[in-house]
Amino acid sequence: MATFQERPAYVQIADDIRRQITDGALSAGDKLPSEQELMADYGVSRIVVRMAVEVLQNEGLVLKQQGRGTFVREQRPVRQRIMGDLYGKRPTSSPMKRAAEAQGRRSEWEYQSRRTTATKAIAERLNIAASDPVMRTNYRFFAGEEAVMLSTSYEPLALTEGTPIEQPEGGAVTGVVPRFDSIGLNITHVTEDVNARAPRPYEAEALDIAPGVPIMAIIRTYFVADRPVETCDIVVASDRYTLTYNVPIPPAEAD
Repeated sequence: MATFQERPAYVQIADDIRRQITDGALSAGDKLPSEQELMADYGVSRIVVRMAVEVLQNEGLVLKQQGRGTFVREQRPVRQRIMGDLYGKRPTSSPMKRAAEAQGRRSEWEYQSRRTTATKAIAERLNIAASDPVMRTNYRFFAGEEAVMLSTSYEPLALTEGTPIEQPEGGAVTGVVPRFDSIGLNITHVTEDVNARAPRPYEAEALDIAPGVPIMAIIRTYFVADRPVETCDIVVASDRYTLTYNVPIPPAEAD
């Protein structure tokens, strides 16, 4: 039987179980001992055990399943979202679709587009005036049955209005790069800013994110030379993807 001194018992129990998870003694999918067993193992009350498990749940290490118990969550992302390789070759379709299908999973998405005006923040990202007209499109992407990504894109209507790509999902061509190629605007580069934060309630619900799991928030902007032509806000759960960037290094100059 374990005994505890100084630090609160629930913290030390959480530390002990966390160590078992990180050391591999408990693997993804393993069931934790029952509350009764943990009470006996550590010589503590039920409320102390529940507090310890809550700490682990808030850290995203374990998941409670009603009527079944508490299980160790998968900690290693099961898929890579290889951001730096999305444009290794000039795409002819949506990179999200190609990435899902490369993993043998069906790719689908739902969306809603509407005309609106640029907020100050979006105007700065697109180098346009605040209140200029833009097309805003909200997406939720699926790989198989799983919702895997949210995205909200903004395109200046000064560039697309009256063209076949005014509605981002309304034509035969999908994907930002091939769409703009089709109207003679050849995207030259993409920038991304990545931050981690807690999911907002609607994000957690839309992506079915477990308690304690942060999201990666990505601001991606597409450019034609120095002119931004689309910017988007992307949200993915951090336990589902690894962001991998391949950065080419110019060859050494000859002496």
